[in-house]
Amino acid sequence: MEQTKSFYDIVSKYIIEVPIIQREYAQGRNTEKVKSIRKRFVTDLAKTIINNEEIHLGFVYGKIEGKENLKRKILNKEAVSSILEAVKFYAHNLEFKISANIEETEDEESNQNLLKFIPLDGQQRLTTLYLLYWYLYFKGAKSKNNDWLSHFKYSNRKSSLSFCKELVNAENIDSLRKKQKKNAEINIKELITNSSFFLKKWSKDSTVSGMLEMLLSIESAFDSDFDYSKINVKELPFTFDFMDLDSLNQTDDLYVKMNSRGKQLSDYEHFKSWLQEYHKETEDNVWMESFWKKLDTVWLNYFWRNIDSDFSALDDFFYNYIKNLALMYCLANNKEIPFEKLRESYNLIRNTEVYDNQKISYIPLEKYFIKWIDNENKENNYFLFNADSLKFIEQTFDSLIYLEQNDRIKEFELPNIVCNPFIENLLSDFFLKSNLFTPTLWHSVFYYSFIIFINDRNQNEFTVTGLQNWLRFTRNIIYNTYIQSPENFNSALKQINNIEHLKFQINDALLNNKVENVFFENSQFEEEKIKIVLINEEGWKEQIQLLENHSYLYGQINFVLEFAKDESGDYSLVDFIRYGSAVMNLYSKEIRQNAEKILERFLLCEDFYLPNYKSDYIFCSGSLGGLRTKNENWRMFFKGSKINALKEVIDKLEDNQITPQLLTNYISDYLESSNLKKSNWKYLFLKFPQAISYCKETAIRKESENDIRLLKGFPIFAYHSELRSYCLFLEFKDKSATKDNRISPAKFSPFTKFWYFKDKNTDGHPGVYFEGFSHNNRNYKLEIRYSKTKEEFELLFFHKEEIENRVADVSLENLSFVFDSNFKHYFKSVPFDKIENELDIICLELKTVSQ
Repeated sequence: MEQTKSFYDIVSKYIIEVPIIQREYAQGRNTEKVKSIRKRFVTDLAKTIINNEEIHLGFVYGKIEGKENLKRKILNKEAVSSILEAVKFYAHNLEFKISANIEETEDEESNQNLLKFIPLDGQQRLTTLYLLYWYLYFKGAKSKNNDWLSHFKYSNRKSSLSFCKELVNAENIDSLRKKQKKNAEINIKELITNSSFFLKKWSKDSTVSGMLEMLLSIESAFDSDFDYSKINVKELPFTFDFMDLDSLNQTDDLYVKMNSRGKQLSDYEHFKSWLQEYHKETEDNVWMESFWKKLDTVWLNYFWRNIDSDFSALDDFFYNYIKNLALMYCLANNKEIPFEKLRESYNLIRNTEVYDNQKISYIPLEKYFIKWIDNENKENNYFLFNADSLKFIEQTFDSLIYLEQNDRIKEFELPNIVCNPFIENLLSDFFLKSNLFTPTLWHSVFYYSFIIFINDRNQNEFTVTGLQNWLRFTRNIIYNTYIQSPENFNSALKQINNIEHLKFQINDALLNNKVENVFFENSQFEEEKIKIVLINEEGWKEQIQLLENHSYLYGQINFVLEFAKDESGDYSLVDFIRYGSAVMNLYSKEIRQNAEKILERFLLCEDFYLPNYKSDYIFCSGSLGGLRTKNENWRMFFKGSKINALKEVIDKLEDNQITPQLLTNYISDYLESSNLKKSNWKYLFLKFPQAISYCKETAIRKESENDIRLLKGFPIFAYHSELRSYCLFLEFKDKSATKDNRISPAKFSPFTKFWYFKDKNTDGHPGVYFEGFSHNNRNYKLEIRYSKTKEEFELLFFHKEEIENRVADVSLENLSFVFDSNFKHYFKSVPFDKIENELDIICLELKTVSQ
């Protein structure tokens, strides 16, 4: 049963015993985070005493032991009393006078007969309050009965237990008072640690050290001339909601679970107490009391049921959600606050997406006040958890519980809208899962758009269809707009807030141009208008949703709509289904990420489809990636001038089932029938998919028909390869060759090494080389590069030394090589289709030389 009790009520009636399972006293730690919390908490406690105010410190719950012993004691006492009364009566009849009364002893042994309170939540606050009461008593506060001094024990460590015992010893207290009277400058910590009863080994006990730090903080919270004698410890106004869990008839499993929640120092508990203190003067006290009650019960229980972590993480998840709701509400609804003033709050609150309690930033509570100077040089102040913000938080928690009932997400028929590829979890599960502890910026904005609609579910205009329309629209504009920075997040939320008043009739508002867009992707707005009209026609809704939910298209399907236009400009559902089905298959993972680059080569059969990107062309990456990855790859093609190549090549498939094998056969047939020259860049890309794979970012630099570079990244000044020479390498490469051994095919003996080499910058000239031929203790190299201006290879043969040390003692002049006296190498140009024959001749000549 829950009761409101003062700390004195608890400590005088019970022996408070911190159990072994509890951690050390943490409010006395010396980390920056704890120091800040301690200073604020102690200041509030001292202020309450000085101003003679009341302060409520939340829930304290635990087990009460010794009830049976107390009942037995009371029964025994009553039995003894009855016996004494009978003896008195008998003696009186014999004219004897007996005087006998039952008196309870007040020694330590009798204390053991008191009820024992084992706190499972509230240990830290109870310890702090006990130290505060001890300090006030030590300084001269009134206390009619001092038994409470010995009613506090730490059982989790012997040194903590013995320290507490010595601290309350009457002789030790008197000794400490006398020493301080002699030296008023010495602080309480030094006073205790320098006393004769203090053992050095206690300094290694973190609980003892923490208690000493707390006493020091308590001492500093009062002025040196503060009159402690006017305080009566019994009347101090510190209250708790006190709960005996035994009265709930729960098993010990519950105690372990509830205790595990309190294993880490809870930022949330400090925040809640501070927030309650801040709002204690709120005009609407009835609403405020209801808010705190639901915060501690219904809403907390909802999180307890739904987080996918253990109980120790409950406060982290709960507090994180509250902070994020307040932040989103603030960003959406406040245009006057300069964002730079909100940036720090943003960074502190949104600091980890995946749950990790070691990465959660501690937020000094004063940071929730945002201050700025406006254009009129007036100082402004906004509190992140003001009454409006709390009401939004209340509405949102109530909405979560409403959605949980009767599985309303499915009842609202949202799975076709709130689904993969946009989100993997239920929308109502955001902020509840470890991998969605703080959802991405896109997810968070979409979540906000969902919540503001559900929060108004009691409005007459609320309909399930309206919800579906709103979510489909906001989903498409949110996930197809860059929201990758704090500024983007701020702008997106403000834009959602700007159109919130239209949410119940968003489709009509769009069609009537009532929706002003100042942030989201404009082209998506125009696409949504087209789809709104079509969705109202029979058969279109399901097909549009199916295509929108494709993992790569992600709600952006305008190019398929264009394919579906007939000659009169009207949209054909039959064509939309045909092209949409083909596009979904072509951009399935199986084809889009095929190692043989069949999608890229398939499209290349039709046209040079590669979009221009900066100074380069890109084949387009098949990776899903994020929005930027999509926008800088296939979406450039979808929106580009070459998009009809896709339509035309789909038409050529003639409704055949699109499979990797179909595309492979199509490419092979094209190579056989096209009569492309083997030197043609298109032929080479089609024949050698590895040339496309070489380009990690799918980029090539096409300076001319004869000068095509394969780029690892985008900058041309980085090392890269050249198309024809790299394909020559692929054609001749030995199957067992690796980057480490670089084995040359046997047919090119006496060379033993064969590999490609890279170069950089536009004037660089990458190629391939042969090595491993030696003559007269000199090693020779044959380099092969493709000409930048003609369809021919350039061959260079030389002794592998610096130019000034080269000796041309192997001549290839009889093979029509020309000796360049400047570079001391032999040079020859060979037509593209003659290179293999030329290499055979050179190898034969060198074998003759080596014999």
